[in-house]
Amino acid sequence: MEALSLPELLFFCLIVVLSYAIRGSAGFGGVTVPLLALILSLKIIVPVVTVLGLISSFVILKSDYRYIVWRDLWKIMPWSVFGIALGLYFFKTLDARTLAQALGAFVLAYGAYSLWATTRPGLALRLPMRAVTPAAGTLAGFVGTIFGAMAGVFFALYLDLLRFAKHEFRATVAAILFGMGVFRGAGYIAVGAFGHDALLACAAALPMMAIGIFIGNRIHANLDPLMFKRFIAIVLIVSGVPLLLR
Repeated sequence: MEALSLPELLFFCLIVVLSYAIRGSAGFGGVTVPLLALILSLKIIVPVVTVLGLISSFVILKSDYRYIVWRDLWKIMPWSVFGIALGLYFFKTLDARTLAQALGAFVLAYGAYSLWATTRPGLALRLPMRAVTPAAGTLAGFVGTIFGAMAGVFFALYLDLLRFAKHEFRATVAAILFGMGVFRGAGYIAVGAFGHDALLACAAALPMMAIGIFIGNRIHANLDPLMFKRFIAIVLIVSGVPLLLR
């Protein structure tokens, strides 16, 4: 963090505000990691995003705690913990360049899928839950630990297949992500991921996150959901290319 130039520091602040404005307005903040990875190592970004995710999930649960569907949460959490253990191993052993390239490939694929999905609004997936639960939990734990974000897409698939109502969906996914954040945070501490730069980045990001959430809450009612999803998908695709070429 201390090595960042003034333009890079301004870019850092802008991306954190933008990401959490997106999260506050549409419940999606997946652009944080790929865009910040353009100026910072994933070894710094991932622990920071974990802390921010814990705080934002806690804010949601303060008001929506009563809507959590505990039965389905407990079904997927053991698989998520298994995925976190796998992710911690690779996070510790892989170098930052390899992690950035892997993130670039994942972001490109996810962005392309997200853009395609906006053209198929009536698409209904019919998958067996006995297969979906372990796959979604393990992938979410692994991807969330390696890349610090985007685990929510796997949980969204899991809960969408269960046909949750709006309040139950939001509360349960927030509770799952909060639980994952606790396990991931403990794991990052165990492998020494919270170094000086990560802690400094956390301190700088927290006020930017608060500003972003405030802005997001203000603009929520005026969003066109379809165009917004397409915009995010394009941002992910564009941001994935430089990561892949690093």
